[in-house]
Amino acid sequence: MQITKLPTGQKTKKAGCRWALLIAAALFLISGCAAQGAKRVPADRFDYNGAIARSTREQMLLNIVRSRYLEVPVFLTVSSVLTQYEYDSGIGLGGIFETGSGSNDFITGDTILRFSERPTITYLPVEGQEFSAHLLSDIPSEIIFAAAQAGWPVDVFMRIAIQRLGAAENMSFGEIPAGGYSDSKTQVDSDFKKLKRFERMIDLIFILSDSEVIEVQLVEEEGKSERYLIIAGEVADDLRPMLGELRQLIGLTNRNRFRITDRVTNLKDDEISIQTRSVMAMMEFMARGVEVPLEHLEDGWVIDYGLQNSEGEMAKELIPFKMHSSKNRPKNVFAAVRFRDYWYYIDHADITSKRALSLIIVLFRLQAPTPSGAAPILTLPTG
Repeated sequence: MQITKLPTGQKTKKAGCRWALLIAAALFLISGCAAQGAKRVPADRFDYNGAIARSTREQMLLNIVRSRYLEVPVFLTVSSVLTQYEYDSGIGLGGIFETGSGSNDFITGDTILRFSERPTITYLPVEGQEFSAHLLSDIPSEIIFAAAQAGWPVDVFMRIAIQRLGAAENMSFGEIPAGGYSDSKTQVDSDFKKLKRFERMIDLIFILSDSEVIEVQLVEEEGKSERYLIIAGEVADDLRPMLGELRQLIGLTNRNRFRITDRVTNLKDDEISIQTRSVMAMMEFMARGVEVPLEHLEDGWVIDYGLQNSEGEMAKELIPFKMHSSKNRPKNVFAAVRFRDYWYYIDHADITSKRALSLIIVLFRLQAPTPSGAAPILTLPTG
């Protein structure tokens, strides 16, 4: 910055003012740099938080697609996010003051401001015997009840995380045709019957729960907690047929108090069995809702789960999870990943599928052990 000639008689006073202004401006800039560090914290914290949340959704989405293509899921967890900030600032001032007529006064100055950020992100692979055991183990039924009490959508939870409640069995999720079925058409018909019965059971549970006909109670017995399904003694006439239908679907006797257990054999007539799914099984089940490109079906890359039953209904329409595919990058999506030259995504307006994806991410985090520091790590300096 250069300031040229000052008129005689005013130069001393004005030069002093300009020196003061230049110094004040420099100090302001330097102090502003000092305050930038604190200002960066909320912005960067939310930016990294959002990026990790988005990549977590996309990673789970990708692994569900991999399951659809009969590939092994792979998980990486963000172990640490470190970032360094560098602020450089400087000021240079110079001046020439002359006295006498015709003299020229000059003030020169310059400032230097530099900012740089060097983030380093460390990834750890989630793998090993302990992780595999958790991934393949059925989730504890207590998680389902805890989620219900916390306000999670229990209907989505039951459709995805429960394989059997009493005599009511959910849709299978393995190979087609599975053992015991002569062909895929027979299995699809069987799956439809199971899924419809299971869906009807969930509807009845919600209706009767809202009407205070049934409830689940936590009871302390002999130093441990037990959960019981309690049926009201007095039931309104219009609700009795529904209660009778629920008893028939689950296989309940005429008792009004049933202990909920994880056992599936040697059940007493006052017990009801609940069989949950593993995280891996839930991913396989949700993979049935993946919309596969026709060319991949024709090439035999995937199993055709979209077969119709004998009544012309499509199996995937009853699965509470929908993932679309597109050759072009989609818009207005909750999560999207590219795989085998196609985009796979969940529409932002698909509330049920969004809940289902969020649910399995939470369950995965609950089941997955903390990665060991001895595992191979991948550290990426992104700056």
